[in-house]
Amino acid sequence: MKFLNIFFILFFSFSLKAETLKLPEVLAEYVCNTKFIIGATVLETRTFQGRKKKRIDTIIQNIPQSVIINYEKQVATWVWPRTYSYLSVPLNKKTQEDLKKATNIIELKRIKSDYLRGFEVDLYKLKANLPDGTSEESTRWITKQGVTLKEVGFIKGKEGKIHFYSEFSNVKMFKQDDKLFEVPEGFKIAPIEDLDDVNELLKLMVKRS
Repeated sequence: MKFLNIFFILFFSFSLKAETLKLPEVLAEYVCNTKFIIGATVLETRTFQGRKKKRIDTIIQNIPQSVIINYEKQVATWVWPRTYSYLSVPLNKKTQEDLKKATNIIELKRIKSDYLRGFEVDLYKLKANLPDGTSEESTRWITKQGVTLKEVGFIKGKEGKIHFYSEFSNVKMFKQDDKLFEVPEGFKIAPIEDLDDVNELLKLMVKRS
């Protein structure tokens, strides 16, 4: 679980501004399939990125579930279609701000331009110190709109190295319908205890968004 925490710290904090170096800003709304691999752990999702909103759909142990993140309201809403239920919880704004300050990109080099999945991309080599004292080195394939289509690298800490891989596929860039980020009509509030059964990877994705 320690390495999972490290992974989501790096994945969701590196679009944030560092002291002197920063990755390209995401300028587009889009929808895509996503795949995250760290060690032997895999999570596959369908992701919708709107303006200051994100929705992540996945199926875990044959149970479909979604998370809708509203960055303006600082709220994450978990939705379970099978039981017609949902639960909204506030995001920890202080944790997010602390991650922005603590993540330090120490090296960022644009290597070359290329094409991936039909998009023109720039390849970046990145080295960074993470908030928990570990370090990360990776290569990223980033579109001209700032969307990271692929990332390969490793995290190094006291427990050794662990490799990670992420990719976006079937990417389509267009304005997303606001209804995608709303709880369907007729859904009822679920007990807070339902969050205990949510997959840990999904929880970490939301926590580090």
